[in-house]
Amino acid sequence: MTTQMTAQASTHEPAAGMWAFVNQLPGVQFFKNLSIGTKLTIGFGILVVIALLVATFSYLGSVPATENIRRTDQLRVPTALTSGRAQANLLKMISSAQGYLALGGQEFRDAYSRDEQAFQDELAQLERLSPNFSQENRENLDQLKAKFADWSKLPPVLFELRDDQFEREPAYQLLTTKGSETGGAVLIGVQSLIETQAQTSTNSIDTLKDMANFQGSFASMLSGLRGYVTTRNRIFRQEYEVNLTLNQNHWQDLTAKKARLTANQQATLEQIDQARQEFLTLPDQIFKELESDQWRKDLYLFRTEALPLAADMENLLGELTANQQTALQLEAKSGNAALERANQQTLTGGIIALLLGVGLAYVFRRNIAGPIRRLTAVAEQIRGGDLEARAQIESADEIGTLAATFNNMTGQLRRTLFQVRKEKKRADDLLNVVIPIGVELASEKNFNRLLENMLLEAKKFCQADAGIVYLKDGDRLKFVIVRNDTLNIAMGGTANKEITFSRLPMVIPVYDDETTPGAEHQSIAAHAAADGEILNVTDAYLPEILNAYGPGIFDEKTDYRSISYLTIPLKNSQNQVLGVLQLINAQDPDNGQIVPFDPNLQQMMASYSSLAVAALEAYIREQSLKQEIQQLRIEIDEVKRQKQVSEIVDTDFFQDLQAKARAIRSRRSGTPAADNPPAADEPKS
Repeated sequence: MTTQMTAQASTHEPAAGMWAFVNQLPGVQFFKNLSIGTKLTIGFGILVVIALLVATFSYLGSVPATENIRRTDQLRVPTALTSGRAQANLLKMISSAQGYLALGGQEFRDAYSRDEQAFQDELAQLERLSPNFSQENRENLDQLKAKFADWSKLPPVLFELRDDQFEREPAYQLLTTKGSETGGAVLIGVQSLIETQAQTSTNSIDTLKDMANFQGSFASMLSGLRGYVTTRNRIFRQEYEVNLTLNQNHWQDLTAKKARLTANQQATLEQIDQARQEFLTLPDQIFKELESDQWRKDLYLFRTEALPLAADMENLLGELTANQQTALQLEAKSGNAALERANQQTLTGGIIALLLGVGLAYVFRRNIAGPIRRLTAVAEQIRGGDLEARAQIESADEIGTLAATFNNMTGQLRRTLFQVRKEKKRADDLLNVVIPIGVELASEKNFNRLLENMLLEAKKFCQADAGIVYLKDGDRLKFVIVRNDTLNIAMGGTANKEITFSRLPMVIPVYDDETTPGAEHQSIAAHAAADGEILNVTDAYLPEILNAYGPGIFDEKTDYRSISYLTIPLKNSQNQVLGVLQLINAQDPDNGQIVPFDPNLQQMMASYSSLAVAALEAYIREQSLKQEIQQLRIEIDEVKRQKQVSEIVDTDFFQDLQAKARAIRSRRSGTPAADNPPAADEPKS
């Protein structure tokens, strides 16, 4: 050991020489004699100042970047995302409106309602963000809200037109009104001619044929016109035009035979001609409507008013999104530059702090770590068995004080070691006595002690902080043994301390006010005793448990917090509850935290309780026997007292005393002694 230390000293000789030179510098010895707390305060104070300077420069450099990041996170990104979602919802609104106008499906109208509500939500979000917008963006948002207000008025009108073909299509309206009226008049008139012609005696097949041909061509012409109106298919227009030519020819053939008709028929023919002329003025109007861009009012309104508004809203949203993206790029660039400056400042400050830290570390190593290391080396020598080793006192600080104390401790250790060896021999001798005592406990006849041992074993087995054994005494539970490690309570059993807790009532009244009794609670132990069932309560301070059982009397009296309970009724072979074994606050063996009792332990303790029942029965018998013996002693003492009184009263001496007492009373009362009979409690001779 000595050789090794010498080698180490020669290895560090240059460093030691340099440090000896440093020790000669002014103020070094003063610094060495300062307390360690002062040294550490100076050193850490310097480090704290440096750290504050570095943190200040870093903070000042990162403020712009932080502000840009905050603005990006709270404004730019939410605005861009909200604008993008609003654009998507706007396109969905347009698509849903077009789908309904084109196909009329209810699902498109429902989809439009959802998209419109989503678009309104996005506008509301943009409105909430608008206080931080630029003037241009706020103006765009105001225009967007105005455009949307105009847009919102159009879809109900469009949908109403889509649902009413008569209103949405002027050509269809013309055909179903005037067209149906005049065309129907022509067909009805021709049918009347045919019927009257068939009834005349001068029936002409050629005339009927002309009437039928005219009727058929007119009906085909009307059908083609109706098909063109409903489908806008030019095939139906061609069909109309072909039948129009045929109808014109058949009309000429029919009017050529006008002279053959009766006067009524000729009048009818005049009406047909008038209706036909009115009808023929309609197709040109219908074709003009059908072939114009307003053939459907809903589509025309959607195209001319709704779509321009939608395009304007989309452009406004696009500008808003583009502005935010541009601002985001500029702020990101500015933030990167600020972060780069902050990083440079932090790096510079860190290098300075590192250099100062290294210097301080060297100083503290020489003034604190060095002496501690050498003191540790001395401790290693002592651990190796060299109790003669002594520490060098190098300074007047705490380490020097510790070295002096260490030397004193070494001396004390030498003295203590001798004492320990002597005490070990005493402990070995004591062990030879304890083992026979442990064997003797197997035949324990003190049932109070036996109950205590069982409670302690149960506490140990269940890692419980506290345990109580109750004895059922009428309508109350009597505390027999109480143990609480936290409160250091040991009452009953072998403890020389009487139990100060009153008997526990089976039912505890709860007063609504100072005089009126309200509901009644049973304590957990009383509940187990009354029902004869094991209670495993995880947390007695949960509201439902607290309301059911009320606050624990033990907790109220001791300021203890009983959380988990394992309460076992002790029942004899006749299933009668004799008492209760209660364990409180199971503890986690790893961290000591209070945990619920394991249900598996509950089953094992239920079996274990049968032993406690036997001990409790024996305890009850023992207590009963003691009471009987005490009562017998009282009766014997009473008999002895009466016998002693009788023996005293029957003596001549006592009789003389009574006579003298009567004489004294007679003198005081002025009556002869013969007139004073013995008192009622005086024995008669």
